[in-house]
Amino acid sequence: MKKVIVMAFAGIAIFAACKTAKKPAETVKTEKAPDCNGTNFSYVADIKPIMEQHCTSCHGEGGADGLNFNNKSDIVKAANKGELLGTIKWHSGFPQMPPNGVQLDKASIDKIECWISNGMK
Repeated sequence: MKKVIVMAFAGIAIFAACKTAKKPAETVKTEKAPDCNGTNFSYVADIKPIMEQHCTSCHGEGGADGLNFNNKSDIVKAANKGELLGTIKWHSGFPQMPPNGVQLDKASIDKIECWISNGMK
């Protein structure tokens, strides 16, 4: 009888330990940053066309959130705050841009990220 009680207690203890064990922390998906060495993207030739194609219909003159992406200064302001990359890379805590459900292609995002990393010239 003593053996049955000990076994029952051990079974309950194991069951309780399994139920209360902490779940492993979710891993955060990290993205590999683009290799920006030797790349010299310019605002006029490389970034402005992306903004005109994907952003200025909402973020033009008098645009959403007071941002006018026809102006380099507003793009630089959003980039310096981390908002530009956060939104186009669809990071948690940022609205997904563009909002039509289609993310910018990786090449465009990499161009913008390299342009920012290299001083936004």
